[in-house]
Amino acid sequence: MPRAPIDHSAPPEDDVAGESRAVHPDGEAPAPVADADATVSLARHAARQGTRSLSLHQRLTRSLEELTPNEQRIARFLLAHQDELALYNAAELSRLTDVSKATVSRLFRRLGYQDFREARDQARSLRQSGVPVAAAPTADHHQRHYEQECRNLRQALAALDMLDMEALSSALAKAERLQIIGFRNAYPLALHLRQQLLQLREQVAVLPQPGQSLGEEVARLGADDAVVVFAMRRRPQGLARLLEWLGQAPCTVLLVCDDSLSTIPAGIEHVLRCPLDSVSAFDSYAAAMSQINLLATQLLHDDLVGGRSQIRRVTDTFDALEELGDG
Repeated sequence: MPRAPIDHSAPPEDDVAGESRAVHPDGEAPAPVADADATVSLARHAARQGTRSLSLHQRLTRSLEELTPNEQRIARFLLAHQDELALYNAAELSRLTDVSKATVSRLFRRLGYQDFREARDQARSLRQSGVPVAAAPTADHHQRHYEQECRNLRQALAALDMLDMEALSSALAKAERLQIIGFRNAYPLALHLRQQLLQLREQVAVLPQPGQSLGEEVARLGADDAVVVFAMRRRPQGLARLLEWLGQAPCTVLLVCDDSLSTIPAGIEHVLRCPLDSVSAFDSYAAAMSQINLLATQLLHDDLVGGRSQIRRVTDTFDALEELGDG
């Protein structure tokens, strides 16, 4: 006698009465067959639609209305606490939302993940790409922050030691014009380097100027020019093309970047790596500022007579304009 077809129009027990209370000896509720079939189907459909390229937030908001009530409970909790996902495991998420661990697992499969761990790893990778991810502060947070800053400084100084500082400082000192480029979070670094170097030499500029483009500025770069580019993570899309172009240009180029920039275009001879790692939500630029300090100091000592002359000229101008006070 043929088997009667499964009626998929009826909602799973989970949708009608909340969590199923039948449990296996291991303490986990079994998923109904129809629900398991639906989970596999949704996961396959999600994969076909390229869901794996989407963030957890995008997956949750797109699928929210299709989820069961208990899955929606988890989803709404995650939408309200996305930054904390990297801190949880599946059991903790089950406890915090008062649903079974089996439902937690089914939800993440519905969203196109292999399991909860894959979603958590994706959340953790966001921090490594520069996305601010808030975590609950711990009692030893300040100590851990201090220790991480020390590690960053040690790495930054080691990176400076690997540079051919004699060749780099000579090229920067001889450059007729020194152009400094920095976008987004790197822009304050570019401004700070310019501020230090203006006390030592003339013809130092930050590019691009507000509201302007780069093309007309870099088009006239020649062999007597030097460019310092700060390329920290979460870089604008066009920066890779700019670096390729600068690699073919006749000017000297110093690239300051973090480890997330894996491909360095040919022709860029000076590369300075700078760690940004932090135990906090935001990247730390303390090591980058320290590198700028040492780089400017190196340039001053390479031309001490000229540098001192420029410092006196700037200081006398401050006095004449009465720009700086004693407070």
